[in-house]
Amino acid sequence: MTAAAMKELFLTLYDKVTNLAAPGYEDSEIITFLNKAQLQLVKQRYNHKGNKYRDGVEATEKRRKDLSELHRNVELIGGPSNTSSQVGVLPKGEFFDLPDRFLYTLMEEVTINHEDDCFSGNRIKVKPITHDEYNAYILNPFKKPDETIAWRLDFSGDDTPLGANELRHEVVVGDNITVDKYYIRYVKMPNDIDLVNNVTSELHESIHEEIVDIAVRIATGITDPQSYQIKTQEAMQTE
Repeated sequence: MTAAAMKELFLTLYDKVTNLAAPGYEDSEIITFLNKAQLQLVKQRYNHKGNKYRDGVEATEKRRKDLSELHRNVELIGGPSNTSSQVGVLPKGEFFDLPDRFLYTLMEEVTINHEDDCFSGNRIKVKPITHDEYNAYILNPFKKPDETIAWRLDFSGDDTPLGANELRHEVVVGDNITVDKYYIRYVKMPNDIDLVNNVTSELHESIHEEIVDIAVRIATGITDPQSYQIKTQEAMQTE
């Protein structure tokens, strides 16, 4: 569905919901609603708590298709070639700058260098943890990182000397280990829908109408809160 077609559908549905009684919106306002709706849909799809069936991002075939257009891969180099700032790094930890418009992690692994050649070059899983979990487990030899698993903590780069990226991951590995490469498959932030240049949503076309439905609910919530509540409850029975 083109951006212009999304606008026309928005106007049709909005007039139907409000019975032509609500004030109209300018194109700039409609595009704002569409882009807010697009991002809201992505967040709902990723977070299973935001939808009726509580399905995770890849729990069903539909969900795998919904965000497939936003999946990206990145391979980040560790060690001396890594240009990320090391200020405040945890012991055996290393920062990695994330790509622009990075949103959510789907899968992550690292290849490692090890003092024991039997382990060097192995590709191991990366487990996301909280800082509380780090403090609880780092001294436990049975739970800390080793030759089979690394840890990842989230970190903002805004207050670092580089400050170029909003988000970073800090990867923590076991003793006698360093990171050679860090592999991430992730969901990126969707590009904005643009009426002027007729840039449509890059999400799968099968959910373009859902984006418009959400945009109508957002717009209706401003002009007619009661109708907004009804439409929101109806939406929870679908999806």
